[in-house]
Amino acid sequence: MSTVGVSGKPSYRSNNTLGFFICVISLAVAEVYIEPLIAQSNCALCSVVRIILLLMAGLFLIGFLINRSFYFQRLLATLHLLLITAGLVTVVRNLFADSGNVADSCQLSTSVLLEKGSLNALLSTLNNAGSCPIPDWQFYQLTVAHLSLIILLALLLVAWKIMIKKPRRNLFF
Repeated sequence: MSTVGVSGKPSYRSNNTLGFFICVISLAVAEVYIEPLIAQSNCALCSVVRIILLLMAGLFLIGFLINRSFYFQRLLATLHLLLITAGLVTVVRNLFADSGNVADSCQLSTSVLLEKGSLNALLSTLNNAGSCPIPDWQFYQLTVAHLSLIILLALLLVAWKIMIKKPRRNLFF
């Protein structure tokens, strides 16, 4: 797959496609396989990670459609990095938090958060997702927090590759 077009401008389509497919496959696996096994309404971390993956999938799709604008791709990569940072902070807080007391926002599912449309509900869920308990479900000794961490680190590599891609200089003509 060529990453540089005829004009010498870099093509970001392959990286945006890879990021989009990582987000879509992660969301599909979470919906089809993981959600029937765990109670989604009891997992605030699951809700936050799903919202972040949904936003990132939309940004990757926009980046795929608007391919050639160098500065726009950098702006999208910066937004990706901000979303990934928020997700990583939430996941790491969840991995090392003591889940002694359960807040009310731990019980909100993704659909309830999106229906409310309240920024306060989203921010309180984001804040409490680090301390809310995660389900006991495991996949090869990996919990939901570990799987979220792996997905976000893979997306970090894709976003970083978009961020550092530079146009190729034509020195002869």
